[in-house]
Amino acid sequence: MELDAMVRLIEMLEEGASGQRIAEELGISRTSVWKMIRKLEEMGYVISAKRKVGYKLLKRPDLSPYEVARVCKNSKIVKEIRYYRTTDSTNERAKEIGKTGVLVIAERQTTGKGRFGRRWISEPGGLYFSLTLDPLPIEDVPKLTLTAGVAVAEAIGGKLKWPNDVLIEGRKVCGILCELTGEVENPIVIVGIGINVNNPVPEYAISLKEVHGKDLNRSQVLGRVIERFEFYYEKLLEGKWEKVRERWKKLSDTLGKFVVVRVAGKEFRGLAKDLAENGALILKRDGEEIRVFSGECFYI
Repeated sequence: MELDAMVRLIEMLEEGASGQRIAEELGISRTSVWKMIRKLEEMGYVISAKRKVGYKLLKRPDLSPYEVARVCKNSKIVKEIRYYRTTDSTNERAKEIGKTGVLVIAERQTTGKGRFGRRWISEPGGLYFSLTLDPLPIEDVPKLTLTAGVAVAEAIGGKLKWPNDVLIEGRKVCGILCELTGEVENPIVIVGIGINVNNPVPEYAISLKEVHGKDLNRSQVLGRVIERFEFYYEKLLEGKWEKVRERWKKLSDTLGKFVVVRVAGKEFRGLAKDLAENGALILKRDGEEIRVFSGECFYI
């Protein structure tokens, strides 16, 4: 309820409104209005206040729980938002929450998770979030990772590296980590996504700020990703995986390249020929086809 009231307050401040009008519309006291204004200012909102004129929003942060709520207001899968200035990992928070329909988002992660237990560097300025979804058949979880990749690639103009990276100019801009949690009979699927937006990155990576030459609004990036993810996630639920798969192939940076995939101490080398119906990468070597279902993919 407080989140809805704050979002409505921000909308009123955009137009400009007196304290009395805000109080009447929100059904609260003038003192409560003042406290809400102070809370917004603590979150980075810049608001002017003039006697006999009222309040006016001058500047807003690019990410806050209220900005997230605004871009997700039409979402079918985001029912609740949990926002953190700093947390260890949004996937870990999602596991603790233990219910579906939650978007967990953080300004910074101290122990962001990558695949195979690796750390995902998560400095301020990036976009780090997890979605909790209803259970899928276990065989469809790899498809969900690929589906999320398609959504992110479309939203930010990237290419896909099998199985879970998004690239721009050949450098990593996004990583995706899907996990199962909860009871065996009724698990919850967590889709964790980390996107380099305005944050500093290592040399092998790239940020959207570097691509566009300016800071981007992270809430707007989030809104585009959520919208694209819902579109393709719905296709997956409707049994239209083939449409998602074909889109993945068109956005792929991997197909047509010689690769080595390492998994469980083994290496598989060959030409990345196709994406199988079940999400496996099909390699061709010496006239033989090899299907690899998971692992780390490196270009040769």
